[in-house]
Amino acid sequence: MNALLRRLSVTFFARRPRFVSLRYRALPAIAMLLYLATGEAALDLRNASVEVLDNGLTVILLPDRHFPVASVQSLYRVGARNEVTGKTGLAHFLEHMAFRDSKNFPGTGLVSSIYAVGGEWHGYTWTDETTYFSTVPREHVGLLLRIEADRMSALIISEEDMQAERGAVLAEMHMYENLPSSMLVDAVNYMSFLAHPYRNNTIGWESDIQSLEHADVLDFYRQHYHPANAVIAVVGDFDRDLVREQIQVLFGNLPRRPATPPPHTIEPRQNGLRRMTLRADNSQRQFMIAYRAPSANSPDYAPFLVLQEILGTGSGVNFLQNDWGTAIDSGSVLFGSADNMTTWYPPSAQDYVFIIGGFAPADDTELQVEERVESRVARVRDRILDAETVAKAVADVEAALTLDVQTTEDAAHQLAYFSGLGALDVLLELPRRLAAVNASDVQRLARTYLSPEQRSIAWHLPTTDSMQYDIAPRVDRLLPPAALVRPPGVTANPPPLLATLSGGMPVVLQPSNFSPLVHLQIVFPSNNRPDSISNDPILDHSSLHFEAPASQLGRITAQSAQALATTRQQESAPAALSGVPEVRLDQEFDRLIGAHATARTGINNPALIAVAGDFDGASMLDELEAYFGKLHAARLKQRPARALPDEAVVIHIGSPVAQAQLGYLVPAPGPEEPLGDAYRLVLYILSHDYEGRLGKKAISDSGLAYYIASRYRSDGSNAWITLSAGVDPDKLSALRDLFASELERLSSDTPTELEVRDAKQNMIGRLESAAQSNAELTERLATEWLWYGELLTPELLRERLDVVSRADIVEAAKGLARGIQLVVMQ
Repeated sequence: MNALLRRLSVTFFARRPRFVSLRYRALPAIAMLLYLATGEAALDLRNASVEVLDNGLTVILLPDRHFPVASVQSLYRVGARNEVTGKTGLAHFLEHMAFRDSKNFPGTGLVSSIYAVGGEWHGYTWTDETTYFSTVPREHVGLLLRIEADRMSALIISEEDMQAERGAVLAEMHMYENLPSSMLVDAVNYMSFLAHPYRNNTIGWESDIQSLEHADVLDFYRQHYHPANAVIAVVGDFDRDLVREQIQVLFGNLPRRPATPPPHTIEPRQNGLRRMTLRADNSQRQFMIAYRAPSANSPDYAPFLVLQEILGTGSGVNFLQNDWGTAIDSGSVLFGSADNMTTWYPPSAQDYVFIIGGFAPADDTELQVEERVESRVARVRDRILDAETVAKAVADVEAALTLDVQTTEDAAHQLAYFSGLGALDVLLELPRRLAAVNASDVQRLARTYLSPEQRSIAWHLPTTDSMQYDIAPRVDRLLPPAALVRPPGVTANPPPLLATLSGGMPVVLQPSNFSPLVHLQIVFPSNNRPDSISNDPILDHSSLHFEAPASQLGRITAQSAQALATTRQQESAPAALSGVPEVRLDQEFDRLIGAHATARTGINNPALIAVAGDFDGASMLDELEAYFGKLHAARLKQRPARALPDEAVVIHIGSPVAQAQLGYLVPAPGPEEPLGDAYRLVLYILSHDYEGRLGKKAISDSGLAYYIASRYRSDGSNAWITLSAGVDPDKLSALRDLFASELERLSSDTPTELEVRDAKQNMIGRLESAAQSNAELTERLATEWLWYGELLTPELLRERLDVVSRADIVEAAKGLARGIQLVVMQ
């Protein structure tokens, strides 16, 4: 339900927001180990079965029992490429409506029923496809199938709901207008495609969104949402035959209609440089250079992945692994030609784009940057590289593919996504195709696709600057839990292990052979390490992250110990105040909470080491003892909670913004206190993603906001609750009033037993379904240990929640209203 920085529209924020920042974060350079190809992962996409029903529905099933969850992905072969002038944004608008109301899931039951069983849901619209995906505890896989059947054939799209959702879509669009990367991607794509509808930005143009009519959305739904235009992929702990039977019951009787064809237009070859300049206050000098590039269906796809790796750095072929580019490694051809450089090459059904991005160094003109980037590209275009360089790039691409599938949701996404592109065979055969790439292939592609006249260049510059060179003008039954027969051959993950090294350092281990990787996380009681990633929701802690193939277990421990020894005494300066409203709001939260200002002991030592992946527990303990056995665990000193100001905090950033930010901050009891659980339950009732009392009124009912982020954050003793939402400036006053009235209503209209029950079930279900990748597992285990001093199980969490009394809920409802609002605006 969004446009991933406008071209990719993503409905994220269950593991990530409905818009992505997506869940894949880059590891610090010092922590990033070289990925090398290893043996096959326990989860092999080639084991998926693919079947096409009589009505044309493609069904892909891949049972796996590593985690007690199931993920379902439904994809429609329709996106921005299928829109016409005057009605841009239709596919994305329909995606928003497809989360609202249906015959068998009225109101917002299409999403609230998933929350209620402890699941998560996402969706996004892109130029080729619109997709919906969810993960739930395994016994609820039938619920997801029923939801997708209703989404395909029984949506209720009312004019009243459309008016409310229009406001949410516009709020989302204005959010992206604050982000230079989003605007640059729109610009280079618009220039690159003069004929093909790939030039359309996914969220659409504001005037088109304002004028979309009820009939437009209904017609688009009826035309494109049907079996022959869809893919259903299911991955997880389920019985293949039972799920296939349920899909046949729910979808098999839907009529067959012709599938939506891809556009017939072939974009002519670009024979001249195209450029555009965008301007904004407080902008850095950021650029993107786009070249048209081969589709996933092209024989040139695998060789171009290798070319990208040589020029910059790739990130596999999972569309969700980065936003608008992967940071370029130091050994790459383009490294050093500009600051903070990235490359981006998304898989597409027809030839799309390859984008090089970055920022101009302070002392360089824009022309100097462009010439330097072009000179680096020319190195690959004008000569044949040595075989060793190409072989290393092939190995790096193969290794990156390992990261594409770290969860059942990843697996379902990849299977459905490439099937939707008509390129599932390409995905499954990609290692073989990569192995055949040679140096001549790389040079041929550089000459074919990356000549200087094929560039489309866009700059995002401050309004006070002038360009530094002249611009040339140019069925209703659930699968019963007892019926879930687990697939044979692969054992479920064992429970995590909690141990203490000889020097007192606690370690948490989670063996999991879901992927052939090991992830090691070292957690520090400090947010001031320049080489680390701040932990959220663990206040005043940060982490170093390391990941490598399981075959290099000794290497990951050795390199993590070396990194710890060489960098642990450094501290970084506070970040400069941001001109991006969303970032500035988070900075103000941290200031008021007192993050980064915590008294610490043992700053040279970590607080905890967490490891997850494909390893033997005893061997891993031996490795950790050898490298970290002499370390003593560092601990935070207790500190009193900070008092909040008496009035709302209003911050003016001094430049125009497309969207303001509204926040809310309130102290809360710590996680070990029973009242802390009550606060978290009431927070869920008030707001969770797009739902809750506040979420429904602000998003579904009134369209005042696009998304409301809610967080419970703690250092293990003190805790805080934050809410934040982007809001158009002319709607800020109304949203502030709504925040205040809904917080007050928690006290006057206290949460019902049904609301509390659903909140408890969500917390228990999320404990099972939220963490699958090794990075997610270490983060979850570290949080549990630092918050509770023990590791949670569903049974233990249920016991904790059972002691939360009605009086606790009432007290939490009153306490949640004792916070302050924060506003970031022009």
